[in-house]
Amino acid sequence: MINAIVVEDEYIVRLGFIAAMPWAEFGIRIVGEAANGRKAIELLERAEVDLLITDLSMPVMNGFDLMRHVREAYPHIRIVVLTCHEDFHYIRDAMRFGALDYIIKTEIEGDNMQEALRRIMARLRETQPAATAETAPSADEAGWSEADGQRLQRHIDRYLPLYFAVSDSERAALGEELRELAPPVAELRKAMHYLLVEWSRTPGIGSLHEWSRQADRLQSADDWDKTLGDIRLYLRKRLRLAHYPEDVVLRILQAKEKLAAELDARTTQSDLAERLRLSRGYFSRAFQDIVGEPFNDHLKTLRMNRAKLLLAQTAKPVADVAEECGFLDHRYFSRQFREETGLLPSEYRSRHGQG
Repeated sequence: MINAIVVEDEYIVRLGFIAAMPWAEFGIRIVGEAANGRKAIELLERAEVDLLITDLSMPVMNGFDLMRHVREAYPHIRIVVLTCHEDFHYIRDAMRFGALDYIIKTEIEGDNMQEALRRIMARLRETQPAATAETAPSADEAGWSEADGQRLQRHIDRYLPLYFAVSDSERAALGEELRELAPPVAELRKAMHYLLVEWSRTPGIGSLHEWSRQADRLQSADDWDKTLGDIRLYLRKRLRLAHYPEDVVLRILQAKEKLAAELDARTTQSDLAERLRLSRGYFSRAFQDIVGEPFNDHLKTLRMNRAKLLLAQTAKPVADVAEECGFLDHRYFSRQFREETGLLPSEYRSRHGQG
């Protein structure tokens, strides 16, 4: 059996997560639980633990600090991140800290629970040789460096805007670049799972869990290309390419990326439509059809997610957070934030901040 502990500051969430997951079916036994990183360290000192499942935003000691400690003091322990954050940069930082995998709290329901544990067990099997100092790395892992991993991550991030699903030339260029990078099989599988989770959260795309098993069977760049081709056909249908010219779809996807990068108050629907040389009405219809939700709803979601991240991970004053997320009036921001989360910004920071 694999001994695991769960670290999550919200008591009800922690108990619900432990109770809901079919641990025994996958040979996992929960041997402890903790409300923050400091309590988790105390638990690790007296329990034999193989797997740590931890939240990132916690008081007293957050998940990043806990991960850093575990990497130094207990290098044999594998780590899975449990998070509600949808900002892929936030999750990517956790993966760079050494997380084996991650679970989005809102996705733990129905078949997703089985799939999450199946994916984690596959990762554990892949990394088992690395846990023994006497075991030599495989041939394709031997020459793989941290710098190579960073280059691969930058490459994988280019799939996120979905340009490759629209443009044949973009897809071909990415495929050629991946072959030149020649990542190990384990990195290929991890990258595919990462993309499946990120694309699944795109409004209008829907679940991509059916490809998870294919991701676990990847053995080469050829397998990657074939699986990506199947996913690409699905994405093209979901992006409603038949209703709009290719250049319009690309411009709408560009607008979506610009929004994520430019959340200040000057970013408006009219402004983006003008910059992309589309009429406001046509832009509005195309954006809702292609992205899967109205422009203003999408912008509000981005701003609120950014605000949650800043409140949890920085000590910036609420007024500064509001301004950075595109709200000129911090009182209006506080009202909107409370309407969205049920908490004032200060309350959210107290509950989810680094402490």
